[in-house]
Amino acid sequence: MSSKRVQRKRSLDTVSSDGPGDPATRVRILDAALRLVTRKGGADVKLGDVAREAGVSRQALYLHFADRAGLFLALVRHADDRRGLAAAIKRIQEAPTGEAALREMAATQARMNPAVWPLARAFDSVRRQDDAAERSWQERLAHRLDGCRAIVGQLAREGSLRPDLGRDVAADLLWTLSSLRTWEDLVLLRGWSAEQYEQRLGDLMLRVVTASGAAVKRAAPSRSRS
Repeated sequence: MSSKRVQRKRSLDTVSSDGPGDPATRVRILDAALRLVTRKGGADVKLGDVAREAGVSRQALYLHFADRAGLFLALVRHADDRRGLAAAIKRIQEAPTGEAALREMAATQARMNPAVWPLARAFDSVRRQDDAAERSWQERLAHRLDGCRAIVGQLAREGSLRPDLGRDVAADLLWTLSSLRTWEDLVLLRGWSAEQYEQRLGDLMLRVVTASGAAVKRAAPSRSRS
């Protein structure tokens, strides 16, 4: 066997090199997939590309992930852990007031969406062809709506919710305003900076769903015509 082939064999993990289901190999595959998705901006990432990036054989990759949908399902959860999503959600939940929770939500979106967007773009193509991936996507949307409902409930308990706005409608509005699609339109297409997005989104959510925000809007003087 040539020296090049020996070197390649040593540098490339196979099924036998780590044993079935080796956790370290699984993490390396997920990290490699996350790098590729981020680098390509969510463009098509093939399993062969991931295997090469991770330095494993395709057989080793298939030992951990049966298909592309399985890989991306695991990758979304892996990315959440890497980004500290649980801690970010906890900060929103533990905000001292509902209005503070809205500001924290805007800050979280501004901070995390640049890394979320390419992964969501890649996952979007997968979910349209796989029922499990589609269910996972819908669950994520439902969890975000639950978070909006929790903030609305806090505002209502504090007497800060707009009196003319039902809870369900208020939650729907927050869910839409804080969506990744809205971030994409404003930041990627319209060129808002992260700071502008955070400040303007926070201001807008307060004006739309809180009593004090609605009062400010009503009290704003009208522009005189020249």
